[in-house]
Amino acid sequence: MNDESLLETTRISDTCRLWLLDIGQTPVPTLLIDRHILKQVENGRCDQMDGVRTAIQIGVDVEFQWKSDSWDKKFEVFFYVNDTEKDYLDFRTERRKIIPKNFPTQRIGNLLIPTVIPIFLEFWHRANYVPCRNMTIKRDSPRLETFPFLQKYILKDPPIPPRESVRHLAALRDQMLRFGIFPFLNGGTFLGWFRECTVIPHTTDMDLAIFSENWNTEFFEFLWSKQSKFRVKRQLGMVNDSYEVTVLPKTGFPTPIDIFLLYEGRNYTTGADYRWVGGTAIDGQKYKYIYPPYDPYCSADLLGHIFWVTCTPEVKVTLEYGTRWYTDRNSLKYVWNAARNVVRNGRFSEKQMRDDVYNEYRF
Repeated sequence: MNDESLLETTRISDTCRLWLLDIGQTPVPTLLIDRHILKQVENGRCDQMDGVRTAIQIGVDVEFQWKSDSWDKKFEVFFYVNDTEKDYLDFRTERRKIIPKNFPTQRIGNLLIPTVIPIFLEFWHRANYVPCRNMTIKRDSPRLETFPFLQKYILKDPPIPPRESVRHLAALRDQMLRFGIFPFLNGGTFLGWFRECTVIPHTTDMDLAIFSENWNTEFFEFLWSKQSKFRVKRQLGMVNDSYEVTVLPKTGFPTPIDIFLLYEGRNYTTGADYRWVGGTAIDGQKYKYIYPPYDPYCSADLLGHIFWVTCTPEVKVTLEYGTRWYTDRNSLKYVWNAARNVVRNGRFSEKQMRDDVYNEYRF
């Protein structure tokens, strides 16, 4: 359970180390998942732990479930499945939970302690599993119903290979996590996951969103380094307004991945809060895609990889795609600025477009 992180590693104090060593004499390796204990370890306050009266929550591989009768009653044991074909640990609790399996730990006795504690606590906060629908979809024809003579002028980007593209998406997720960024599925990628448990076969790119307050400009700088597995293809907008970055993997199929910032907004007429992502046309026209307050604090499986999603997926797809979201519409017919939840949002000036807003990169 180790992965390189650029985030600060928790230094375990001597007091905490002794306390953890005392409780870490377990019959098999265990993972400390107790939120209260981890916060105390993070703050170096283990001298206050002797009075802990509630059972300490730990994770144990289901392979050791046969030893369940030997556990000390001071522990509350959560068994998990560690499937080598998946990149997450699958906790079979009353409400199923999944968390990424690659995170740095330190072993004290038989106890594995996450060492980037804030990130691990976020994993656990977002762990509630949401299933996809796995619907069988009748595919829409790529032919235009109106103005069919325009068909030959439409640029036809190749559909992306689903499994390889999802592996790229997971690699990008991992690079973001190194900078404390928690991306979640968005747009057509989110629709494909919820509706079909896979990538929509005619789609030509993938979509992620990030809360604007969670963005880290150091990650964008990292994308230009040799260490990054991705290169920047395009950057639109500005960090505080309609920001969007498109990246391509450096190896394998060049699946375009669009990264959108999701901003906070308020309707001052109604007093209602909302979230929005931006879109920018080549002439500087800005668009705003409006969502209700977003809750990307649940987890999903997309072809064996964990991604974070809204906990209310049907509400979100209905808002964006309408009540017939289960009806396929070919990607060739998709008009990006004609969604149900989009409104105009002003315009960037010519100078802004030239200097800051619209950047395409060649390599």
